[in-house]
Amino acid sequence: MEFKEGIVSITDHISEYSIEKDQLGKYFNPKLTDATEILLVWHKVIDEGFFNQYKNIRAIFRYGVGFDNIDLEFCKKKNILVCNNPDYGVDEVSDSAIAMILNLTRGINELQSFARENKNSWLGDEIPFKLFRLNNLKLGIIGLGRIGGAIARKFKVFSKNIYFYDPYQSSGIEKTFDIKRVDNLDALLKKVDILSINTPLNYETKGLVNKNFISKMKNDSILINLSRGEIIENADHIKNALISGKLRGYGTDVWINEPPLDGDKLYSSWIKNHSISKKILITPHTAYYSEEALFECRNNTALNCLNYINGNPVKNRII
Repeated sequence: MEFKEGIVSITDHISEYSIEKDQLGKYFNPKLTDATEILLVWHKVIDEGFFNQYKNIRAIFRYGVGFDNIDLEFCKKKNILVCNNPDYGVDEVSDSAIAMILNLTRGINELQSFARENKNSWLGDEIPFKLFRLNNLKLGIIGLGRIGGAIARKFKVFSKNIYFYDPYQSSGIEKTFDIKRVDNLDALLKKVDILSINTPLNYETKGLVNKNFISKMKNDSILINLSRGEIIENADHIKNALISGKLRGYGTDVWINEPPLDGDKLYSSWIKNHSISKKILITPHTAYYSEEALFECRNNTALNCLNYINGNPVKNRII
């Protein structure tokens, strides 16, 4: 397969192209044209309408881990190669999960508000909420992939009470991590005090966290979602659970709609500093970010694209 000059283009988000130019050289053209055959994709929705506009696409390289913005069925029909990039930012995302767990279990936000609002907090005034010893708490992980595995490894510094649910991981991986496997999701929800969701978005996980899901969790538990926003069926479920005390805290880097809609009650409560905002940690889909991770993301994607151009095996092929 031969390629002409200028056949690789970026669809969105990136405006400075030095990394891609360094790796792809003459094959790189930052602007989409009729000659574009290979896409480097960030957030852009790549669907049939897009392909009708750019008819010569042979391959798609997604900068990120998720690929729910790409119409895979259409790509299968048209024999278009699709690769993602799951190997960058694992430390950053798992560190962010651990940071959120520590903040919420130790009540850092709540204690900060307590200090701000009550001068007698410095004089031994009664703390108006409960805190528990971290090494007595049980962590549950849904999805023991790269990030879920890194969270498990790092959390062992604080507690060895770690459980996971992942029907797609082979038997025995629990021995590799020295953690406990739970074969039933409901059993995991009833067992753990802290739950971290680390799965891709697909037909099985979309809307996974609904009323029924939350009702099966332990009272006063903590939910962490650094995967995809649409794993939450409705943000109102989280808001109601925080108000009722079913959830002690919620940490997330993702939202159902990004940016959140104006009418989103949970997000509005956080913005307006409602009492439950002390129990919420929100970052704007940036848990992956560090200077090193961003370079790794872009460089690895460009190198994988170059493998395809040169006829070498590609990594992380989805289709």
